[in-house]
Amino acid sequence: MDHWIHDEILDGLSKLLCLGLDRTPASDLIAGTAMAWTQALTLGKEWDEALDAPRFRKAFIALAATRKTWPAPADFLENLPRREQLALKKQYIKPDPEKVQRMIARLARELRA
Repeated sequence: MDHWIHDEILDGLSKLLCLGLDRTPASDLIAGTAMAWTQALTLGKEWDEALDAPRFRKAFIALAATRKTWPAPADFLENLPRREQLALKKQYIKPDPEKVQRMIARLARELRA
């Protein structure tokens, strides 16, 4: 288990605990609740700290803003933003005249053979 996942979940649940939502677990159960959430959210999944830790925080903020009752891990996943994708940019590569001449010569040799 990645410790960063457990830490993010514990931090997020601790913040939700302060809201006094309906069906909130007792404060002395929050560590066990975080462990259960961690197990549920890591089952069969691969997470990347650099990509996913900010998404975890945003999901907990969304839960805090919208929930009136204590959420389940499924509610967390529904509020988890998509991973941001890096845009691919087309880059022009200047031709190397010497390399072009070598390739032409090679192709000419292969065609004669």
